Order: sequence, then C-alpha cells, then structure tokens
Amino acid sequence: MFESLSRSWDFTKLSYGMLREHKHLTLFPVLSTAATFLVLASFILPLWQFGLFEEWSAAMDGTSEQPQDASMYITAFLFYFCNYFVIVFFNTALCACVMEILERGSAGVGFGLKFALRRIHSIFGWALISAVIGMLLKAIERNEKAGRFVAAILGSAWTAMTYFVVPIIVTDGVGPIEAFQRSMRTLKSTWGTALMGNFSLGTIAFLLMLPIFALGGLLFWFAFSNDSSALLVIAIMSTSLMVVVAVAATAAADGIFKAYLYTYATGRGLPDDVSAAEFAQAFRSKA
Repeated sequence: MFESLSRSWDFTKLSYGMLREHKHLTLFPVLSTAATFLVLASFILPLWQFGLFEEWSAAMDGTSEQPQDASMYITAFLFYFCNYFVIVFFNTALCACVMEILERGSAGVGFGLKFALRRIHSIFGWALISAVIGMLLKAIERNEKAGRFVAAILGSAWTAMTYFVVPIIVTDGVGPIEAFQRSMRTLKSTWGTALMGNFSLGTIAFLLMLPIFALGGLLFWFAFSNDSSALLVIAIMSTSLMVVVAVAATAAADGIFKAYLYTYATGRGLPDDVSAAEFAQAFRSKA
C-alpha cells in the first residue's frame, strides 16, 4: 500500500510537473466544464419552461408512476450524446497537446482544438457509443434491488476497458469500435486489471484538495464569526475560485498522465528526464 502510494506521488509529480511548465493545459478542462454547463442549460431551460423537468426527472429516476413517452428517452439520449461529445472533444484536444509536447516540446491551445476538429468523426462516433452505454447504465440503475450496485460495477469496468480510447483517437484517428478494441488489447497486453489497482491519481488529488477545503472553511468561519456579508462574499468567491482551479488542474493532470501511459505502453519514446523503468515496475505485464 505505502509503495503504491509513494509511486502514485511520483507519477503525480510527473503529471503536475508538465502542467507547471505548460499551464495553458488547464484551459481544456475549464472549457470542457463551461461547455457542459451550456449543454445542461440548453436542455434544462426548455424542459423547465414547458413544465416537464420535474416530471421527466422523476420518471428517469424511477420514482414516478406516470407513463413514459418516447420523447423523454430521445431527449435524454441527445443530452447524453451532447455531453459526451463535449467531454471527448476537449479531452482529445488536451491529449493531442500533451503528445505533441512529449514529441516536439511545445503545443498551444489552438493546436489542440484544431487537432480535435480533425478527429471530429472519431469523436462523434465515440460520443454516440458512450451515450448508448450511459443510457443502458441508467436503465440498470433504476432497478430498486441491486441496480445501483450492478451499474456501478459495469460503469467501472467500462471506464477501465475504454481507458486508452482518447489517446488512440489522437494517435491513430480510427473509428470508435476500432479504438475500443485497441484500448482493450493495449490494456490486456500491458497491465491488465493492474492498471486501476496499482495507481490512484484520484487519491492524491483528494489529498491535494484537503488544504483548499481547510482554507475555505477558515474563510467561512471568519466571515460568520464577524457577521460580515462582505467577508462572506469574499469567502464564497475565493473558495469557488480555488476549487475551480484545483479541479481543472486535477483533470488536466489526469489527462497528462494517461498520455504518458499510452506513450509508454505503445513503445513511443518518453522524454529523457522520465524513467521508463518506473512505469515498467508499477504496471507489470500479466503473467
């Protein structure tokens, strides 16, 4: 456990090290989040205006006895598709920049966005498949007995199996089915299930968030203890800004590390200051 945590910290430093040198990479998660909010608003506001939001939300959660019509499922599918499209698009742009930096030393935001546009057909196809899987998992989740548990397991398995889809879209520009198959082959031949078990960037990210939560709590305590509306506004704005920056940095670091992993897994050259032996030791091939 301690060895895995120590190695996780080493890889975290590697990912955040690139992020420190190329701070513009944090813009991709920010743009992705802003775009997903726009997608959410574009669906919720019309439903709210027509008085369908609460009714459809209850129906999708399985807490309503009212009959369900096809338009609800079509709308839900379109929402899933648009949401996944935005996420995959900006993840592709981020991964393209990271791989360009690994190979040539620099890549701007414009490069990533233009690259993602060139891969728009693959992104479209993968968003379509992801939307179908998302709808299926949502349907399973509605089962009152074991639906949430089964959906969580299947969702985790899907996440693992598709771990390298975005890097494959970047490097090869293949269709969604081929990208999925190559992701499975790469995962199986290199690390198998050890990938998700031996490394947890999420754990390190949570630990890095703790000081932000502590500082935010201190700001709120100070505002309430002084009964100051101005200090409360400052606390809310400061804490929100810190959380946004931290989440964006964490998402960017995760994308950076995934690009590092795929670069190593496919035998591409890593930068001279990166030890390939560390990757080999952390993610041993299956026997």
